[in-house]
Amino acid sequence: MTRYELYRFTHPDGTAKEWAYSDLGNEQAEIRWGPENQLRQRQIKPLREAWERALHKVRKGYVKVGSVMLDNGGSRVTPRRTTSVRKPAVDLATLLGPEEDGFYF
Repeated sequence: MTRYELYRFTHPDGTAKEWAYSDLGNEQAEIRWGPENQLRQRQIKPLREAWERALHKVRKGYVKVGSVMLDNGGSRVTPRRTTSVRKPAVDLATLLGPEEDGFYF
């Protein structure tokens, strides 16, 4: 999984195409594009060129979605939900003692 900056263009019929780039950390960027959630095409370009393309995409009507995680095939990865164990509620009366002991809220 790799983090990408994602941009989306939505057509009048409701379909969308997406474009994204990831900073590879060595002045290079991986650029991906394709139909919504299917960014299978890719290429490596200088990071500066990716930034310039991102600005160009916004001028053409793309909207920045934000940072997303993509797998190697270009599909969006959604984080797994973790189920939390609920702790039982604390009985304040038991914890603080009875009212006749002089404690009031």
